[in-house]
Amino acid sequence: MEGSIVSNIYRRRAPQTLTTARDTGRRLRLPSLDRSHAPVPSPATQVAVTLLRRKWFILGFALLGGALAGLSALARPPLYTASTQIVVDPASGRAQSASGPAPQDALDPTIDSHLTMLISDAHLRHVLEALRGADADRTPATADPSPPKSSSFVGNQLETLRAARASASHFLHGILSGSAASAPPQEAADASARARLKTSLRVGQELRSRIITIGFTGPDPDYAARVANTVARVYVEDLARRSLASKEQALASVKNSLPVAQSQLASAADQLEAYRLTHGSRDPANTDTSGQEITQLGRQISLIRADLAETTKRIDQIQTLHSLQTLRNPGASTAELAAAIGSQSLMGPAAGQAVGTRPDGVAAGDAGSDPNRADPLEQAIAQLNEKASTDRAQLALLEQRHNALKAAADDAAGQLSGLRALELQVDVASRRYNDLLTHQQELIQQIESPAPGIAVWSEARRPTKPTTLSSAFLIPPGMVVFGTLGAVIAILRRNSDRTLRGEAETEAALGIPSAGLLPRTARPQARRLSHILLTEPKSVYTRALRSLLISMASPDEGLRLPNILMIASSDRREGKTTLAWSIALTAARLGEHVLFLDLDQKGSGLTREFRSAFTCTPTSATFTDFLIGACALSDAVEKMPDIGVDYMPAPDISCDLLPLMVSADASKLIGPLRQAYTVVIIDGPTGLEGPEARLVTAWADAILFVVRWGATQRNLARAVLDGLNSNAPFDDRPQPVVSVLTQVNLKQHAGYRFGDSGDLLLAGPR
Repeated sequence: MEGSIVSNIYRRRAPQTLTTARDTGRRLRLPSLDRSHAPVPSPATQVAVTLLRRKWFILGFALLGGALAGLSALARPPLYTASTQIVVDPASGRAQSASGPAPQDALDPTIDSHLTMLISDAHLRHVLEALRGADADRTPATADPSPPKSSSFVGNQLETLRAARASASHFLHGILSGSAASAPPQEAADASARARLKTSLRVGQELRSRIITIGFTGPDPDYAARVANTVARVYVEDLARRSLASKEQALASVKNSLPVAQSQLASAADQLEAYRLTHGSRDPANTDTSGQEITQLGRQISLIRADLAETTKRIDQIQTLHSLQTLRNPGASTAELAAAIGSQSLMGPAAGQAVGTRPDGVAAGDAGSDPNRADPLEQAIAQLNEKASTDRAQLALLEQRHNALKAAADDAAGQLSGLRALELQVDVASRRYNDLLTHQQELIQQIESPAPGIAVWSEARRPTKPTTLSSAFLIPPGMVVFGTLGAVIAILRRNSDRTLRGEAETEAALGIPSAGLLPRTARPQARRLSHILLTEPKSVYTRALRSLLISMASPDEGLRLPNILMIASSDRREGKTTLAWSIALTAARLGEHVLFLDLDQKGSGLTREFRSAFTCTPTSATFTDFLIGACALSDAVEKMPDIGVDYMPAPDISCDLLPLMVSADASKLIGPLRQAYTVVIIDGPTGLEGPEARLVTAWADAILFVVRWGATQRNLARAVLDGLNSNAPFDDRPQPVVSVLTQVNLKQHAGYRFGDSGDLLLAGPR
C-alpha cells in the first residue's frame, strides 16, 4: 500500500516554539526580477522563431496551395491561341497635303480607330452572324457560335456545370418574369455571346508598325483559327463595303452638282461680258497716269500753300513792326524795317541814323511829308500783297484740277473693282467645275479598282501548342503564395495571442517574479498524482515541482517552506487545486507536517478523489465551524495517513464566508494552525468568484499565483493580481507573490526559444 511509503519517511517534529506569521526564517525566497543580463530578442528574431516553430503549418499550407494550383490547372482544358494579321495603308488615314502631319503621327489615330472598331459591339455582332452562317452551312442544327465541347472528362464536367448554371438562370428568370417555361430573350443571348467573344479576343498593334494582330484563345485550335480569320475577314469586307458605298454616294453627289456648277459658270461669264460691253474696257496704264498726276498736283498745292503762308506772315510782321515804331519808338532805325521787308533799298548812308530823324535834323513826325521815306515801304508792302494774290489764284486753279482728277480716278476705280469681282466670280465657278470633273474621274477609278485602306496580311493557322502553362508550372507559384499566406497567418496569430507562455514574459506582464513551471499532465487523479510524486522522483513532473519548492524555501533554515502558503488563480481551469495537492504531497514527502485547508466552496473533483481514496477519519465539521469556535481543530481535520496530509474541508457553498472572515476573531484563530502544522496549504477561491480571495491573502505568508500556459489572458491575470495585492496584511507589510506556469507543453514550449527552466526539464531524464 501507499501508506507504507509515507510511514518510512522521517517526519520532522513540530517546533516547540511558536512560529509567527512573520518569522524571517520561514519567509519566501523571491526569485530576482532583474533579467537585464538576458538577451532581448529583436522583432526579426521573434518572427524567425515563430516561422521556425510553425514550420509544419506553413509547409502544410504550401502543399495545399500547390495541390490546389495543380488541380485548378488540371480542371481547365488547354487553351490555344490563333492569330491573324492585317496591314493598314498609311495613305488612307491622312490627308495628301504638303503641310500635313508626319506619317507616323497621322498613322497613330488611324491605328487607334481600327483597334476600337475591331472590338466594337457592331463588329462583333457581324462576326457572330458570320460564324452562325458558317455553322449553319456545315451543320444546320448548330447555331451557337460557342467553341466545340472538349472530349476530356474535365471538359465534359465543365460543360455540365455550365449547362446547369444556364438552366438555373433560365428558371430563375422565368420565375421572376411570371413564366417558368419562357426562354431567355434573344437580346440577352446575343449579349452573352458577344461578351464571351470579346473576352477571348485580343487585338493590338505590333510595336509602332502598320500591322494589327487579331488573336483568339479557345480550347479548340481549329475553332480558334476560324474565329480569328472570320474577325479579320468580316472587318476588311465591312470596310470595303462601306468604302464602296461612300464612294458611290459621293459620285452620285458629284454628278448632281455638275449641272449646277456648269450653270453657275455660264451665268458668271455672261455677267462679265455684259459689264464689259456696258462700261467699256479701261486701260490700267491710264489709271496709273492719273494717279501720278494727282500726286504731283498734291505736291504743288502743298508748296504754294507754304509760300502763301510765308508771304502773309511777312506782311503781318511788317505792319506790326511799323505800328510799334511809329507809336512807341520813333527813333527806330530803317535797317530793322528793311530786314523785315527784305529790301536793301532802304539801306544807305542814312542807315545808321534813327528812324525818327532825318539827316538835316527833321523829326520822325514829319515823315509823312517826306516822299523819299514813304515810297519804298509802301512799294514793298504792295509787292507782297500782289505776290499773295497770285499764290491764291494758282492755289485755286490747282485744287480745281486736283478735285477733277480725283473724281475721275474714283469713277475708274469703281468700274475696275466691279470688273475684277466678276472676273473672280468666273474664276471660282470655273475652278469648282474643274474640281468636280476631276473628283468624278477619281471616284470612277476608285470604284473600278476598290482599295479599302486595310488588307489581310497573314491568315491564322491551326495552332499546335497550347498557350496555357502546364500544371507543373503552376504548382511552385501556388506553393509560394500559400506558403507566404501561411507565414503571415502564423505571425498574425502570434502577435494577436494575449496569453502567457514564457517565464520572462509572465514576469514582465504581471510584475511579479516567476518561481518556475510545471509540465502538462493528463487528467490528474488522486492515486496517480500521489504515485508520481511519492514513488517516481525522477519523473519530469516530480523534478519540476521539487525545483519549484526549493526555489521558494529559505536556504538558511534547512530549505524550509513558508508556514502558510496560499494557492490563488484567476480561473478554476488553471490547475490551482492540482498544484495545491502536489505541493502538499511533496512537502509531506520532505517531512513537513502539512495541513490542506480547502476554501474552494464549489469543490473540486480532485479533492473529492483524495478524500474518497485516503481519508481515514471523515468529519462533518468544516472550516466555518472551526472559525466560529463550534469545534476543536482536531474535530475539523480529516487524517490521511497514507500520504501524510491532514485535510480541513471547505464550508458548504450556501455558507457566506465574508462576514466571518472580516471579523476580528478570524485572524486570531489562524494562530493554532501555525502552532500545529509546519506547512499550511490554502486552496483559496479564485479571483473572479468574489472578494474572499483578497481576505484570505492576509492570512498567508506567501502567495503562489497560478498561470496556465497558453490559456490565461494577461489582462485578466493582471486585473486579478491587482485585486489580490490591494489588501495589505495585518502589520501593513505585503506578502511575497510569485507566479507559477502550469500545464506546460514542453515540446511546444521549447519551440518558442524562451531559454528558461522548461528547456532544462526537456533536456533532463524523462
